[in-house]
Amino acid sequence: MAQPPAVKRLLDTFGARKPMRSTSLIITLFGDTVSQHGHTLWLGSLVHALAPLGVNERLVRTSVFRLVKEGWLEADRVGRRSYYRFTAHGNAEYERAARRIYATEDTAWEGHWQILIPLAIAERDRDDFRRSLNWQGFRAIAPGTFAKPGSPGQALRETLEEFDASDKVMLFDATSSTLGSAKRLRKLVHESWQLDATAAAYRTFLENFRPLQRWASRQSQLDPEAAFIVRTLLVHDFRRALLHDTPLPEELLPAGWPGAEALALTGSLYQALAAASAEYITQNLEGGNGPLPAAGAGFSARFPNVRRS
Repeated sequence: MAQPPAVKRLLDTFGARKPMRSTSLIITLFGDTVSQHGHTLWLGSLVHALAPLGVNERLVRTSVFRLVKEGWLEADRVGRRSYYRFTAHGNAEYERAARRIYATEDTAWEGHWQILIPLAIAERDRDDFRRSLNWQGFRAIAPGTFAKPGSPGQALRETLEEFDASDKVMLFDATSSTLGSAKRLRKLVHESWQLDATAAAYRTFLENFRPLQRWASRQSQLDPEAAFIVRTLLVHDFRRALLHDTPLPEELLPAGWPGAEALALTGSLYQALAAASAEYITQNLEGGNGPLPAAGAGFSARFPNVRRS
């Protein structure tokens, strides 16, 4: 089906990326859609859902095989059909990211820092452990020393439990001393959190999705497939931008920081797309018990500070 010009431009931009990173796109789809609609998805439905985004069946199958091997997905086979869902690890990783993607965590800052020093993380777990810390906003401020503004939070507790690392790290609660240089602190944050690259990622995101916000606002009734496509790429690209970012307090950010606008756009556009995209999901995609059911209660809790239309 021919897509509206604004949606087609978005698809063309996505298709031009090299490499496409289809495994990451599949994680987005399972986290944003499948986790809210019954938790399992038939492989054939996954192929159907990603076809308009330029991901062919062979690439879907290869990517799913890789995600199973990496511990993100697991399968149930019923007859000739395979149904996939997040593993416990995959679900936990996405849920940690989801608190930031859908703005459901408290980001108020009271001047406290978390300083974490890994002491005895098993070598096989180190990359995954550091990746999880990175998602939560920790950055290396010196060799073997990670820091993050704010309290430890649920995500860090879950990570330490998952990696059985509670007694394998040193964790300190710290504050910025008045004896230290505020200028030096801002410089450290700017460099360690790579704020130039993060701001560039947000600006690219805004350039890509402002036209979609205008498109959605002008429609009296959105096409369900187009709404699903835009919603999937919206969450996927916002998630990619967040990979560079951490919820730093305003006091440590440069003037005119684009992250706040990116979050506001994501929340408002997501709400505008919600009903039509859910219609596409329940009418076109199948799980282990037939058509995917309506979204669970967690769906309505996303973007709590965005006014519902």
